Amino acid sequence: MIVAIMSLANKITLGRAVLIAPIIACLFWSRGSSGGAEVCRWVAFFLFGFACLGDVLDGMAARSRNEITTWGQILDPLVDKALYVALICSLYVLGEVHLLSLILFVIPPVALGVGAVVLGLGKRTVQSARVLGKAAAFLSFLSMGFLMMEWPGGRELLYAAIAASYVASVDY
Repeated sequence: MIVAIMSLANKITLGRAVLIAPIIACLFWSRGSSGGAEVCRWVAFFLFGFACLGDVLDGMAARSRNEITTWGQILDPLVDKALYVALICSLYVLGEVHLLSLILFVIPPVALGVGAVVLGLGKRTVQSARVLGKAAAFLSFLSMGFLMMEWPGGRELLYAAIAASYVASVDY
């Protein structure tokens, strides 16, 4: 019933949230010794790409349909943060990133997420996305994709994403 009355953008955002568990499951399955490991890695990669594409589409839908809601402004960044935090924690467990990288990566999104919720609840307003935040998100997307696929340069992209996240946090 509630989903029927939600905006299209919020439905897309919830769809992205639903993809988190299959992405993580496929990522772990891809590290198995079975013959389907390569397929699982590609499935995780494409689901992750689809979830990130959904991040672009939900914003476009909200703006084009004039359906920007406080709920959506809170839900969208929380789903983003849940996706990236779940993914980097999984990559840490799988040995793809160091503990320090995990900690440094998680601090800005968690702090901004908590801040967004507090601001949203207290003032009934939410800080909209900014250019530096979008750049940090793009670097995070690239680094996660490279790390998931075990491509060279993934850790360097992760370090760039971490640095960009801290710069973006100061901007917010």
